[in-house]
Amino acid sequence: MFGDSKIVKKMKEEPLVPLGVGLTVCALLYAAWGLHYKNIQQAQRGMRGRVIMQGLTVCALVGYGVLKTKDTSQTGQTNMRPINWDKLEREAQEAEALDLAKGKVSPAMEKLIAQAKKEREEKAKSIIAKSIFVQEVPESKK
Repeated sequence: MFGDSKIVKKMKEEPLVPLGVGLTVCALLYAAWGLHYKNIQQAQRGMRGRVIMQGLTVCALVGYGVLKTKDTSQTGQTNMRPINWDKLEREAQEAEALDLAKGKVSPAMEKLIAQAKKEREEKAKSIIAKSIFVQEVPESKK
């Protein structure tokens, strides 16, 4: 039952991480025990130990991440599946066509339409402004 679970697999691949987590919890419990019995020195040692164990655990996580990155860059193999961009675009076009057939417009399309209207209005205003301020030069001054 537990032999093929993802957690067991990760624990076997990265044994220092669960060990670090366990030692961090032990240090925290040691500090809590000291606080409970008002032993300040024990609580202080426990908290310092917790910080050290937590730091070592993070270092182990980063180390395993770096090692895994180096392994995948050397072999060229990754756990990611390739993306079929043509299929994704075809599905998006089909979904958009279906929405248009139903009379729906996507928020992205509404944004593009609003932007186009705004640009058209600004262009019209600039043309009107130019025609108002442009004065015709009389032919005698040409």
